[in-house]
Amino acid sequence: MDMTHLPLFTLILFFAVFTGVTAWVFLARRRQDYDVISRLPLAETVAVTSDSRGARDHHERE
Repeated sequence: MDMTHLPLFTLILFFAVFTGVTAWVFLARRRQDYDVISRLPLAETVAVTSDSRGARDHHERE
């Protein structure tokens, strides 16, 4: 492969990655995740804490 084919190769690689990420985002099985995420701004205020292992606990704020 010489340097004249490099731009074509990178364009094809970019298009393949872009298409893959777009398909992954808009798959129907992720619709439930997006529905939950879309309701977060309307949810009750929740405090999120983490311990030393990185595990998160959700606590209702009073």
